[in-house]
Amino acid sequence: MSILSEFLLRTSVTQGGALPLIHTTTSYHLKKFQETNKLIATECDVFKPDRLSYFFVGRPAYKYQGDGPEAEYWELPCCFVFEFEAVTNITRVFPFDSGAFANRRYPSYINRMDLSNFEVNSAPHAASRIIGAFFGDTRSYFHLKGKDGSTFEKEFHLEVFDAELKALHRLANEKLPASFDDRRFTIEMQSSNDVDLTVTNPLAVIVPLPYFDNQNFLGHVQSTWKAVPIGYPMYTLSVSGYYYAIYERVEAFFKSRGIL
Repeated sequence: MSILSEFLLRTSVTQGGALPLIHTTTSYHLKKFQETNKLIATECDVFKPDRLSYFFVGRPAYKYQGDGPEAEYWELPCCFVFEFEAVTNITRVFPFDSGAFANRRYPSYINRMDLSNFEVNSAPHAASRIIGAFFGDTRSYFHLKGKDGSTFEKEFHLEVFDAELKALHRLANEKLPASFDDRRFTIEMQSSNDVDLTVTNPLAVIVPLPYFDNQNFLGHVQSTWKAVPIGYPMYTLSVSGYYYAIYERVEAFFKSRGIL
């Protein structure tokens, strides 16, 4: 059992609630999704030779960066929002993007530790307990506002050898440098299943508006996937310039459903 799993099983750790799962990728893949009606698990660079589909709890964390000042619409994020319990065969749960950790994109105070210390699939209600322990509730988690450091350490009686827990809490509240994006503490859930979108219907599909100008695709989202179509407009911006629009639409959708 990992260090984080043991921590989450303490009676003092209470559940903080759960949010929907979000699969985010480049919009270029939408054509394939429409043709196959599937999110297909692919071989993972970190956990070879496992075939995995990746989901983040609650936040539309996006792994891909553009290389120019103005992004094309197919380079931009698209998000599939699912009920938390809808995705099955969860093989691993981490409190952050495991790929970014494996590629040493996080600070040395945590990257010198072993990734296995933070895998928590063995802990019941792991995601909800992570939110409760480090943030308190789903709203604070969504906005990446962790508990105050001294409050966190006193609440759980952390001692000198609880370095992994202290490092993880510090990562949740890290502000600099800018390269430590929202993935630094967005709960990652890995599934070994393909996701059939005609069976496991998304709650919503969020894409650049040009895709919904295509009536065939719009009808497919609504009728075949039975999802709410949510579009966002195009501007002369880089990929990173669209992050706010994605978050704003996810939060508005959650509030419309009484989720957040």
